[in-house]
This record gives sequence, structure tokens and C-alpha cells, in this order.
Amino acid sequence: MKQKKTWVIVANGETARLFDLPARHMPLVPLDDHVWAAPEINDYADNQGMSHSSAGSSQRRMSPRTDPEELALDAFAREIGDKLSAALKRGDYERLVIAAAPKLMGFLREHLDSAVKATVWVEIDKDFAQLPLEKLGKVLEPQLTT
Repeated sequence: MKQKKTWVIVANGETARLFDLPARHMPLVPLDDHVWAAPEINDYADNQGMSHSSAGSSQRRMSPRTDPEELALDAFAREIGDKLSAALKRGDYERLVIAAAPKLMGFLREHLDSAVKATVWVEIDKDFAQLPLEKLGKVLEPQLTT
């Protein structure tokens, strides 16, 4: 049986790294041209909005509905999803392993299209992004035995 071309993505809120997994029990091969950095977190561009009181003429500041960190994570997850979708269309991989920090994993689930979701083989919601390659392979190997 032919081995499916498998990519492993390891990400957190700061960086995402892609690896090729040639076969089970083989070391991960870094794809150096597939290291992505998260966009900078920008604070709010404007002051908070104003609201008028329903009784009288008083005004009050409205609290923002979004957190800049969550906006940055959402944008990064969207970027990752778009790049994975484009790579799948090019035939760069057939199967995907995702290891991402839990908060980023939630955003990734929202931004992966159905074709990419269909290729997900293993999902690990832990932050392994800063691990060296040797340790990363050892940590992921038990997860890839199915």
C-alpha cells in the first residue's frame, strides 16, 4: 500500500512550522520554506465608542467586544487555513497532522475548509511549537501510531 504524503503542522499564537512525515517511525523533515510568523498584535485603533443613555442626556463609554490578542489569533488561523487549502489544491499533501496550542486550535477549526478538514489524520491540542526537532518527533510518535 502506498504511503500517503503527510504533513505535520505545529503551531501556537506566534509561529507555525510545517514538516513532512515520509513514513511512520521516520524522523520529521522540516519544510524550511513553510515557517510562518503570526501578525503583530495591534491595540485598538480608535477610542471606545460612545453610547447615549435611554433616560436623559448622559453618555458612557462602550467596552470593546473583541480582544486584540483574539483578533490576531483569528487572523493567523485564517492565514494558516488559506495556505493549507492552497497547498492541498496543488497536491502538496494528502494527510495532515495538526498540533496547535488549544486557543489557536479553536480558531483553526473555524478556518479550515471542508477539503482540508477531510485530510486531518491526527489533531493534538498542545503547544509543541518551541520544541527542537528531535524532541518533537519523540513527542508526536505515540500519537501517530494509529
